[in-house]
Amino acid sequence: MSGQTLSPKQIGIGMRISVHPHSNDFERIILDALKETHRILQLDEPDTGIEIATGEVSTYVGVKSGDAAPQLAAYAATLIHSATLDSDGQHLTSHLLLSRGCPGEATCQLVPGRIPAEKDVHLAKSGVIVAAAWSLYPLADDGSSHMEPIMAAVDEAKASGLTVTSEHYATILRGDLSDVLSVIFDAWSTVGQEVPHVVSHVSISINSPSVHNGAGAA
Repeated sequence: MSGQTLSPKQIGIGMRISVHPHSNDFERIILDALKETHRILQLDEPDTGIEIATGEVSTYVGVKSGDAAPQLAAYAATLIHSATLDSDGQHLTSHLLLSRGCPGEATCQLVPGRIPAEKDVHLAKSGVIVAAAWSLYPLADDGSSHMEPIMAAVDEAKASGLTVTSEHYATILRGDLSDVLSVIFDAWSTVGQEVPHVVSHVSISINSPSVHNGAGAA
């Protein structure tokens, strides 16, 4: 399939997300954050446009219809924010795996340049400062350079006003949770308009003991 009429489900757009509160009360925090996310985003209503399944490792969120990146970003922001507030200043981490493109989800042949464009992500400021280790993988199989879209995405992150540094195997983004997620989801969806299969991996840390103890990069 190709063209501008494909649905997110036909393309295969979704993510896996997990939150890890470093608290003795982690089970309740995780379950309450999932419930609060469903309540805020009204995900128990029919025809929400997304499919959600929580397993023993992570929660799968697949987009069936509508604007894929904004819906996924809203879910991630709400879940992480809810868990953070309930953690009362304790360390919390979250891991996200974003994927768009047919492999493993749908059978189709996406043509570069003829993939539906995404709407930009707009999230209200959360007031939660995070550090995120971000990696972007354009899985082009036509021999085209993968570094060009990666470097373009990093430049966009720098232009966003976030603090951006390079570390081993990842780009580190620091700033408000909403701003960090907006940059990550926008970069992933932008590359996906040209590259048929794009994956992004993100590890987010909030209230890290390394920062509080002054360890920093050490």
